[in-house]
Amino acid sequence: SKATVSVLYCALAHLLRLIDKMLKNGMVSGNSNGEAGARVADMIDYMKTDEYMKKREPKPEPEAKKPLYMKSASEVGAGAVVEEMVEEDTELLELRARRMAMLKKKQEKTHELKKEGHGIYRDITEKDFLPEVTQTQFSLVHFYHEKFQRCQIMHDKLGAISKRVVQVKFMKIVAEEAPFFADKLGITVLPCIILFNNGVGVDKIQGFEGLSHGDDFPAVRLEARICQCFKLEMCSDALDEQALDD
Repeated sequence: SKATVSVLYCALAHLLRLIDKMLKNGMVSGNSNGEAGARVADMIDYMKTDEYMKKREPKPEPEAKKPLYMKSASEVGAGAVVEEMVEEDTELLELRARRMAMLKKKQEKTHELKKEGHGIYRDITEKDFLPEVTQTQFSLVHFYHEKFQRCQIMHDKLGAISKRVVQVKFMKIVAEEAPFFADKLGITVLPCIILFNNGVGVDKIQGFEGLSHGDDFPAVRLEARICQCFKLEMCSDALDEQALDD
């Protein structure tokens, strides 16, 4: 800038006076003083050029771009702020609407399943067996004996799980009252659970096989086995229990 050049001129003038004084005192020779003067003159001529002025001009630092939410209405205009708020509100409303639609659909599906006998653990007879397992996608039947302690334990577990895994129809049948199906399904140990997918047996749990080495086990282990068989997601409560069990 012009102010900067003016300051430099003053500094150079002071330097020239200093050199002249040194010359008079015999500290420098005429030749060296002449050379110094020539260099100073060249420097002054160079400082007058556009090239030097461009180099000396300070470059303005780029202003950091503020996010829209940090700017005032005067900086971006009230219209832009309102537009962004409306856009954000619209996205939130759309997201909420999608979630509500998914929840409603899930509730409607659960209601329909409960009308078909899902969500509870109930007894069936041999006559009901085929219609029950073939008219729904996921089902299981617990073959049991009324006096076996392990069958009672299995009743408690399945009763609790049936309320959480509504996609599966939970049923039980006295093995002695269904000899035909007990024989066809190769049931030799009680309790025995047969899992069906569209009427086709896809898994069998005999006794507490894979669940416990003793006379009891956490219900979440059985729930995990059932959900894994049918490729269903476990509910959040069951996942928490499973984490504790692991």
